[in-house]
Amino acid sequence: MASQAIRGFEGNIYLSKDNGTTYEAIASIKDSTLTISQKELEASSFASNGWMEYLPGMKEWELEAEGIYIHGDTVQESLYDALVNGSVVKVQLFPKDGTGNTGYEGEAFITSFEVNNAVDDIVTLSATFRGTGEMVTATAS
Repeated sequence: MASQAIRGFEGNIYLSKDNGTTYEAIASIKDSTLTISQKELEASSFASNGWMEYLPGMKEWELEAEGIYIHGDTVQESLYDALVNGSVVKVQLFPKDGTGNTGYEGEAFITSFEVNNAVDDIVTLSATFRGTGEMVTATAS
């Protein structure tokens, strides 16, 4: 049976500058990491018989993206604008891009925007999105 693995280069990240009506790809992203986590609430008591007990708590998410800096790209510039203006943006991540494929979508604000200009390499861009509210599944259109 052939592998069902997804090749990393098949994914994409999209940003909406109009509250989710339209999305545009963030140019030249080479690496992204979506982290969704859940807090644990310690609920041990005398009745726990010496064992720790936990309950699931609140969830949170963060998306880190790295790629090639493209001078004048309006979507990349929107990341900077969102950071300095304190704006909330909508972002989508599709591990496999293309109509009908599923991914993730949520509202976030930008917590970091980095442009790395190394003398012996290309100029790179890094951005971190901190989710505010629920991360939901999305279908590419």
